[in-house]
Amino acid sequence: MKKITVFIAIIFSMVTVFAQTKQLDEKSAFYIYMKGSNTILSADDELDYAKSFETATYQKYRNDEFEWDEQFSNIKQSLKTKIAEADMHSTYTIVTTLEFGDFDFTNEGFPITINAGTFFPFNYFNNWVDFKRTSLFYKRIALKLDSFDKYNFFAMPKDEAKAFLQGRKNSYGTVNRKVTLQINYKIAAFDSDEYNNFKDLALSNNYLPIVGIIENIDVYDTSNTKNIKKIGELVQK
Repeated sequence: MKKITVFIAIIFSMVTVFAQTKQLDEKSAFYIYMKGSNTILSADDELDYAKSFETATYQKYRNDEFEWDEQFSNIKQSLKTKIAEADMHSTYTIVTTLEFGDFDFTNEGFPITINAGTFFPFNYFNNWVDFKRTSLFYKRIALKLDSFDKYNFFAMPKDEAKAFLQGRKNSYGTVNRKVTLQINYKIAAFDSDEYNNFKDLALSNNYLPIVGIIENIDVYDTSNTKNIKKIGELVQK
């Protein structure tokens, strides 16, 4: 079995910086996965859903089978509604950080290396450690951005780049080469080639796959949290 070994963690600390954007978490991504993949939950998975997504209700009513029967029916109906209402069409944003390389004097800009196969794993579902390994809720959502590895350069004129680096040096002369990426994407259709190229690999490694089609990638300088500014876009070079 081929393993997925390369990933970049989502930077949730930047969510407040880009609060105006629409972002997925493990729950909203799960509803999209369920809607797009047409997955039918088993009875055991429905119970695990209640334990994971409606933990407080489950804990409160689980010892009274009559009360729990009513609550569980409501939870299952609510799940159907949330899946039906999952937004497959909006533009979503994910935020992460990467390091840029040495200035390219020929093309005037900074290269960025993104490994092929990179994907974004979302958090585990609540209470996942209590579930059987065969449970859908033991798995994690994996977001694969199609052609992400091909976005590898952001342009900057030579004089501007020189000043940019100078402003990022510490007292020892070390340059902070981390930048923040705001990646804007749409959900790929679950019958698309982009999705099918990732699906089997993800499922075989215990991930529930979602694929995003990139619209653009904005590059931000967040080294000074009081003066965050966009400094360009990643392009395919």
